[in-house]
Amino acid sequence: MANIEKRHIIDSNSLSGEFYFNSLLREAYNCGLLTESDLESIQLQCISLLASKSERYNRGESSSLRVETAESIMESILYSIGLYLKSLPDSDQAAAELKTAKIPELYEKGRRLVNTKLQVAKLIYHMVQKNKIDTPNHSYNSTLSENGIGIFFKSYNLDYGAHDIPASIDYQLCNPVNDLAGVEFIEKFLKNLYLENQFCLSFAAESIHHLLYGYDKGYADLLINIFEQVLTAALGCYLADRDIRELSISEEDIRGLYGKLLKYDNHTFRLIILKAIKDILAELNITNSSLQSYIESSLPKIISKIENALKLNTLSKVFIIPVDPDLEPKIQFESGVKMDDEEYRELIEELLRCRYSADKLELIKEKVKSFADLEDILFDAELKEEEFASLFNTLGDVEIAAMIKRHPFASEIQAVDLAEAEQAVRLYLENYVKQLPGNRQERIFRIAKHLTII
Repeated sequence: MANIEKRHIIDSNSLSGEFYFNSLLREAYNCGLLTESDLESIQLQCISLLASKSERYNRGESSSLRVETAESIMESILYSIGLYLKSLPDSDQAAAELKTAKIPELYEKGRRLVNTKLQVAKLIYHMVQKNKIDTPNHSYNSTLSENGIGIFFKSYNLDYGAHDIPASIDYQLCNPVNDLAGVEFIEKFLKNLYLENQFCLSFAAESIHHLLYGYDKGYADLLINIFEQVLTAALGCYLADRDIRELSISEEDIRGLYGKLLKYDNHTFRLIILKAIKDILAELNITNSSLQSYIESSLPKIISKIENALKLNTLSKVFIIPVDPDLEPKIQFESGVKMDDEEYRELIEELLRCRYSADKLELIKEKVKSFADLEDILFDAELKEEEFASLFNTLGDVEIAAMIKRHPFASEIQAVDLAEAEQAVRLYLENYVKQLPGNRQERIFRIAKHLTII
């Protein structure tokens, strides 16, 4: 006789992972598994438990409690109960538990489960610390530090804030953790990060560094997911018949991929990608089923990016050409020795007294002998934009390139909370460069790319 799959009254897909208790109550009532009388009894029991927890929170000294604190304690209670109910075989059984069991009993079971998950999360955190990627990316390193996720294990309050996530988490996973809170979120985040790290460890740290440097020279400051870039690069190498472990692809390879991939329809293209991933996993000897599943769940996003890039002729934005920063040509630029403080102060005072721009320019040309002093003048002399432009006109391409290097206005550099003077310098510099002939702009940016200021 064929197996008959049990049909559930409550559709588990309609339940919230983050607010499981509340969503279960709603769906159980809508489906007739709970009556209004049941809801009233559950509500009264929750209020009674809140009163007990609040008294314990205040250590019995006072019955008064801030509304925000009481709401947070109630959220913690419901989160813990929801965690236990979520652990049951199905949502119908969870609803039955709500109908027959006492709320304090459900809470204690949930509280024990929260503690168990906390211990598991600690273990995974230590595992992630051991399989960390060697990278200069700040968001990655800060998230994994004691001041990042590490804060969670010092500050998490199982009794009164089980739903909270007291941690500093900036790093973006390829597959973000959604619809979870509290220790559940941390546990899932760390599991995903562990898997991402495990995949990246199949490649040399130097190869990953060159890949990300090719993506953006300032990648250390970007909110970038390393795993996604590495997986995409490995896929590109496979499709271009390159060594996937090198993560290195050339402009010629990318041109070849257009002709190779554009001839396929969407269905065939996706089958090719799935086969490529299967072969990549085999070559890297990745047998961990959890990692295999994680990689598969990451593919829709990557496939979509490749398909769009093929349509828009921007495949080089998806398959990154690595750059070795040590092999880039360097131009050294000496900023020079600054004048002494007293002499500089007198110069600034004289500039501020000047009424005419021409006089200011002559004074700067006469007194300022180093790039370092010139840079300070831009901040301290309260020059107007046209005076900036006149001053820039006296500089050569290398000096302008040095200014751009020191005060970049390109989007590749993230500038946060700049001082007003710095904003003005960047704006005036950008406006000045934009009005230059195109060939000179290209030359200046080319110089800036290879410039090192010493």
